[in-house]
Amino acid sequence: MAYQPTTSAEPSTVAANAFGAAKNDKSAQEHLWRANPSPKQGFEVVFELHDAPGPFAGFGGYAHYQSFNCNFVTSEWAGTRSQPTKMIPVAAEQIDTTHYRATFYLDGLLDEDYYGKGVCHWDLIGVTVGFKATGAKGETDYAFDLDKKAWRDGGQDRRYYWKGDYPSLPIGGGNQGRRDPDGFSADFRSNIFSISATVRAKP
Repeated sequence: MAYQPTTSAEPSTVAANAFGAAKNDKSAQEHLWRANPSPKQGFEVVFELHDAPGPFAGFGGYAHYQSFNCNFVTSEWAGTRSQPTKMIPVAAEQIDTTHYRATFYLDGLLDEDYYGKGVCHWDLIGVTVGFKATGAKGETDYAFDLDKKAWRDGGQDRRYYWKGDYPSLPIGGGNQGRRDPDGFSADFRSNIFSISATVRAKP
């Protein structure tokens, strides 16, 4: 069962054309910015669970992009502008009970002249995946933000999480984890698990 954080679905080409004129409408912006159909700068990440509190059948995530050299009007009355940002799902799968695989691309979006003022260049600014017990609503979302230093062949990263909110807490919510187990208080430190990540460049 693939778990994906909530976001809008990838629009069709027809929708993209239909919304292209409304440049100051934020929902229209999502339809303007297009995913790269043939990305080449790809990385595969294998996540491994260590001493997990139970099974995780829900797994999925997103790559986050931003174009720093372009902007669009968000309010003509106030004269405010914003830079394009977009999230696209990463290809995600569960390998076995403790291993999971995700694929992301540095060139996941197309660099194009979206506003008639020159080519907008996209930068990957974040890769986030989430783990849930089953993927059901209300379960704790164990989030893993892959460190930028690991976006390379042979890159590695690791996060530590408290077990006590598995599979969920009455208040719901997410668990962002910590890079250092010593960041937990002594009472919590004896009841944690970790998720490690190993990155390989796609051939």
